[in-house]
Amino acid sequence: MITGKHLSLSRRLLIGLVIVSFAYWAVVIVLSIRDNADELNELYDIHLSHSALALLRVTSPNANQPVAGDGTAGSPTVDQIFDQWPDLPKRTSTPAVPSDVTGPPAKAFVVSKNVEYGKRLIYQAWRNDGHLLYRSVNAPNWAMTDQLGFSDTLDANNQGWRHYSIWDRKHQVHVIVSEPHKVRSQQVNSITLNSISPIALGLPILIWLLWFSIKRGLIPLKTLSQEIASRKPDSLTLLDESKTPKEIRPIVLALNHLLQRMAQALESERRFTDNAAHELRTPLAAIQAQLSAVKVAQTETERLLAIGQLQFGIEKSIRLVGQMLTLARLDPEQSLPDAAPLDMGDVTQATCAELAPLTLPRDQTIELSVEPHLPPLVGNADMLAILLRNLLDNAIRYTPSGGHINIDVCRTPAGLQLTVSDDGPGIPAEQRERVFERFYRLAKQEQPGTGLGLAICRRIAQLHDAQIVLTEGPGKRGVSAIVTFALSSSHSHTADECH
Repeated sequence: MITGKHLSLSRRLLIGLVIVSFAYWAVVIVLSIRDNADELNELYDIHLSHSALALLRVTSPNANQPVAGDGTAGSPTVDQIFDQWPDLPKRTSTPAVPSDVTGPPAKAFVVSKNVEYGKRLIYQAWRNDGHLLYRSVNAPNWAMTDQLGFSDTLDANNQGWRHYSIWDRKHQVHVIVSEPHKVRSQQVNSITLNSISPIALGLPILIWLLWFSIKRGLIPLKTLSQEIASRKPDSLTLLDESKTPKEIRPIVLALNHLLQRMAQALESERRFTDNAAHELRTPLAAIQAQLSAVKVAQTETERLLAIGQLQFGIEKSIRLVGQMLTLARLDPEQSLPDAAPLDMGDVTQATCAELAPLTLPRDQTIELSVEPHLPPLVGNADMLAILLRNLLDNAIRYTPSGGHINIDVCRTPAGLQLTVSDDGPGIPAEQRERVFERFYRLAKQEQPGTGLGLAICRRIAQLHDAQIVLTEGPGKRGVSAIVTFALSSSHSHTADECH
């Protein structure tokens, strides 16, 4: 069983259009039938009044040749009376009411050509003393209504009748003309049938035309789906949006944007893999060579020296793999995970306490300055710790023995600012941007490294919508790494300059 959720788009459109079409035509038919019924009732009422006026003309004592009638069943019908008076339409064709007749104004009289309808009309002509002058064959011997003008009654068979009665001006002759309600009902039913029949007969054609139009209209969508389905997994070519309809274009643009992001991600992964393979090849080869040196060592001194070199190579490889895994975890385009309000001062103090023992063998001094009452920063505490650990580790390794390392956390007009400064050899201005590239290292660098630390720092800063730049250190010595985090407007307006 196919539920509404699993219906195809073409079926949903077809069902919706059929329902709307049915509703529209139903309203049109109902309104049309109502208007036609009102018009039909008005025309029948006019016919009744005209027939009564004509009979009153024929029966009037002022007429030249009145029709004789004795009230017997042999009295003529309305049509027979009209046939006996060929000039009657001419005599009653003016819209004005004759001077000897009372009643509502009547329009021009037209003789009915509907034989069946003429047979269903019944009439009576009464004298003012209650004597029945004449009546139609199917009319009763008693007055069909005692009301003037239009009226409705029910007979003994519970059949409805519509009457029109009128007196002449001298109140001598009273004419009543009646017709059954079923005559009008039959005409209304006939109109209804005639209105519904074309729609009912044309319904299959309408549904087929709707289905055909929907199928034709959805061809671009089908073509697009076939193009996507036929693509190879490694094909990231953008879709041609110029040939797609306006309604489908947002989908195509979104897919193209996704393909671009996938292409960038795959290209980044490819470059990372190539660089990682290149960078791992050297330390692994060194480890293999040092292992061979251990095997062929002749003296204990040579063996211990080879083991020391082997240990150093393994530690370098471990560091390289750890940095690569960290960068790989941060590299894909993603939002900041597990973000929460945190105190940057606390994160900085914890990281400094963790790395402080590394400065002891080098007799280095670390100065930490954290501005009190810092506003909270929304971020990931673990990632910010990695960022600060990389910056501080670089400062420790490149600062000479007895050197100084300064760490400041404060507010500025631009936001919350973290600064790590050292008095090491520094970085030339033209290379300060390149050192953020993966595996890039300055020439003639004596300190061991992987060239990934600053790349990791920049990626973490990007995830926190922060900016990281390298400038010249205090006293024009060393390097200052400045990370600026944006704060909400409620905190930034109270910011002061860092010391």
